[in-house]
Amino acid sequence: MTQLDLNLVRYLLVVNEYRTTHAIVRHLEISRSTLNRGLAQLRAHFGNELFITSNGRYEPTAFTSNLIQLISPLLQNLDDYIKHSSESSIENIEGSLSVYAPLYITEHIMFDLMAGLKQHHCKFDLKFHVWPTGNLPDLNQNDFAIGINYFPFDIDRRFIQRRLGSVQLGVYLRADNPLSINQEIDIKELQEINSVRLDPGCNVPFLERVMLEEYGIELKSDITVPSIQAALRCAEQLNYSVFSTNAYPEHLSHNLIWRPVINEGKPVNFEYGFICNRSWYQHPAMKTLEDLLKTSFQHAIKTILEP
Repeated sequence: MTQLDLNLVRYLLVVNEYRTTHAIVRHLEISRSTLNRGLAQLRAHFGNELFITSNGRYEPTAFTSNLIQLISPLLQNLDDYIKHSSESSIENIEGSLSVYAPLYITEHIMFDLMAGLKQHHCKFDLKFHVWPTGNLPDLNQNDFAIGINYFPFDIDRRFIQRRLGSVQLGVYLRADNPLSINQEIDIKELQEINSVRLDPGCNVPFLERVMLEEYGIELKSDITVPSIQAALRCAEQLNYSVFSTNAYPEHLSHNLIWRPVINEGKPVNFEYGFICNRSWYQHPAMKTLEDLLKTSFQHAIKTILEP
């Protein structure tokens, strides 16, 4: 006997339940010709008439009634398994969640994300990794993993990207810097001062490309440091500027200030998002993780990143 399409089996059950052609095609959302073609395939497969038409109604044969009694529990179990699979929650994930992000993002969302995962009773290990310099992280289809950075990403079809939110950008300056007298600094004025480059894990090439393509700005820099703390020390002690969100208010002092950057009178915002392997895109656990990331990101903006 040849294999049978499960859709045809469902036809069998629906015909038995609804009996009239009008009710059957409306429930299945198919045409009469499609229904007749399906019933013909069923008759050919089982070598049995299956239904007898009487006064416009489909009446099952004895063979059909017995067949339905046998297969109905199996199909119900199949539906239950499919439903359970679609509702597979994040707490059922085993192994680990790997999060790749620049350090300045990780340190602000890490604790909120951990707290959210604990509320979901997650059992997996949470591993944070620095965003690889010059490359995308290796997000294998078999691994529960994401990468967080500037949005949108330059990715291929292996990945899916989702937006998390935006943050206003500004610049840290020493208080005696000539630009510090302004409450807001036009972005074009940043070309006149030396900036500190952050690396690794900050996706510097992308930031500089966006600055050049969107605003026609090339930041001058003759020093690269591995952390925002080192960059701020350069700003305070060596009179460099640090292009950043106002994410480190604890470092502000009488000698170090932060000013928002504007372009044509409007705030300059940078968008952030995350990427994951396409195989995880529609997994319920990834949807939960996306909600947790958005909550963590928005909380970070409200409590720290807003000037």
